[in-house]
Amino acid sequence: MTHRTRRWGSTLIELLVTLTLLGILASVTTLAIRRMTPLAPEDPMTIIADTINAVMKSGQPATLTLIVNGRPALATLNPDGSIVADTVLHIDRFTGQPTGRSTRAR
Repeated sequence: MTHRTRRWGSTLIELLVTLTLLGILASVTTLAIRRMTPLAPEDPMTIIADTINAVMKSGQPATLTLIVNGRPALATLNPDGSIVADTVLHIDRFTGQPTGRSTRAR
């Protein structure tokens, strides 16, 4: 008759492997965060993001005139979070998020 013993806990090797993986994950995350560059204050997306917060607090819609590529572009920000904007700004109407194309003020 053989008796089996239950193993409680973990071995030192398992602990070292786990700590090594966590260290690698932390270093990759740190490098990724350090490479993020903040948007310029004159960037249309920065202006829209700052304004949408004020619009949602006040409950009143606002219309912005932005200069993009030397031409004026209009964006109406509604208190429900939706944004109606010219297509040059590449903004999704319902989410207010950029659609992937870069919008740089010039």
